[in-house]
Amino acid sequence: MKDIITIDSYYAGEPERVAVFLMIEGEEAAFIDNSTVFAVPRLLEALKDHDMAPEQVRYLIVTHVHLDHSGGTAALLEHCPNATVIAHPKAARHIIDPSRLVQSVRQLFGEEWFNTHYGVIEPVDANRVRTVEDEETLAFGGRTLRFLHTRGHANHHISIIDDKTNAVFAGDSFGVAYPSLQRGRKPFIMWSSAPADFDPDEARKTIQRIAQSGIERAYLTHFGPFDAIEEGAAQLTKSVDELGALLEDAADSGLTGDELQAFCEDQLEGIVKAGLEASGVELDDAGWRWATPDIRLNAMGLAYAAKRRRRAA
Repeated sequence: MKDIITIDSYYAGEPERVAVFLMIEGEEAAFIDNSTVFAVPRLLEALKDHDMAPEQVRYLIVTHVHLDHSGGTAALLEHCPNATVIAHPKAARHIIDPSRLVQSVRQLFGEEWFNTHYGVIEPVDANRVRTVEDEETLAFGGRTLRFLHTRGHANHHISIIDDKTNAVFAGDSFGVAYPSLQRGRKPFIMWSSAPADFDPDEARKTIQRIAQSGIERAYLTHFGPFDAIEEGAAQLTKSVDELGALLEDAADSGLTGDELQAFCEDQLEGIVKAGLEASGVELDDAGWRWATPDIRLNAMGLAYAAKRRRRAA
């Protein structure tokens, strides 16, 4: 039986957007990233399909609290009475009391969008949350999980190295590689600058740290297993360099509001097109419609970071 299962959460009703990983270790199981409340039935079904019961789930591991990764945690925990949530110290408080996180996401995307994508997010009892420090290890049956604090996408991000599979569960800390875009001469992978903590310097450190850890596979929440670690690290570093340059241009542009967002979207679309062409991937109109939400979201993160840089200056 496979001990790592990739579950498609069908985020916002679309396939291969957001993955959840089920790790089976003997008579126990762990979920890594929990998607949204709407994905919980799929996660419970995956347990059943692999002859596991919710009572056998020991850990719900959250790489970071962006709601496509963490929104289903409280709802899933209700079904898993013996599970403990594991998260970065800075993430734990938002899992225990998600009110500020929910409010900020509602303000950013609007009520209708929030309700459609995330539904109701409940708090988690603090007694069921465990935080992990950088390089902390956790014995899980016959395997050891090693936790890394990996900034660049989010300041409260952890990645998990599993010694049994020599793989990292990277969340968003080793980029985005959608299966629908892996049909060129070489893989296509890109860094995510989604709101609100994009930091090019920290991103480069994270990419290097993961690439030099000796892992042979990265499990990406967006989306699935990715094996081209060396090539991926090179592409991601280039991606961060391009996004960092765009961030500087946006900060210097003097643009605000919708004009700043439009500037970031337009420039980012050009970066994505060039990257796809370099990988030998051609997108038709349907493909671009599929890619547009990510471009818009990453542009929002760049616009936010640009405004923050202006305030700091």
